[in-house]
Amino acid sequence: MAALHKHQILLDGKDLTELERLIVLDLGANDIGAFFSRVGLLFALVELGVEVVNSVSSILVMRNKAETMRKMVSAGLPVPQTLITESIEDAAQFVRSNFPCVLKPITGFGGMGVQLIDKKFDLENIYDYLKFHSQLFGKGAFLLQEYVRSPGYDIRALVLNHEMIASMQRVPREGIVSNIHSGGVARPNDVDVSSLAVRAAKAVRGMLVGVDIIPDEEGNLWVLEVNATPGWTGLQSVTDFNITKRIADVLSKA
Repeated sequence: MAALHKHQILLDGKDLTELERLIVLDLGANDIGAFFSRVGLLFALVELGVEVVNSVSSILVMRNKAETMRKMVSAGLPVPQTLITESIEDAAQFVRSNFPCVLKPITGFGGMGVQLIDKKFDLENIYDYLKFHSQLFGKGAFLLQEYVRSPGYDIRALVLNHEMIASMQRVPREGIVSNIHSGGVARPNDVDVSSLAVRAAKAVRGMLVGVDIIPDEEGNLWVLEVNATPGWTGLQSVTDFNITKRIADVLSKA
């Protein structure tokens, strides 16, 4: 990552403050200290006149799943029934009332820490389950969601400057995590999600975002997440134009 030196921000010997625009493709940093260090460098770049895509404020929203859900609800978007709480009692009650359900870390990326609670043993030992998950990922807060039974896939839509430019279906190899780098398989998408994806991107004020949408068995569509630093390796494999070139062309003119 870059290092701050006087009025320069250096990365591999190159001064990032000389850029007009910086696209954040991977912020990484699951550890809270590293994360805020990198966010601080992005804020410094903005103060020195570099435009950051996505904006730092929108990145902060999207790296916080709880805040993203709040933005989705405020925008009137369809999201699964969700509980965000610091109370383990309330979390346990949600699991009992909505079993099976999905437990997610408040922060994180790439599907890390997303768990489907669907085993009777876990339900019977739900306090231990929640405590263990919190120690690894949650750090004192819980995000629980109704489990949407899908036809076996979810959809990733790539939105650029308020337009959906590509989408794909992602089929998990096992479990419920369908992220490509976690083993999910990409295939062409024939479900129209463009309007929903653009609305989700606007709700978090994102310029270049990946929107995760899941259909249920009745065909209803639900927004699961919005990602601030979406990769497109899998998406490119089912897209007939060069996504990188399209992004470069659009952002160079925006």
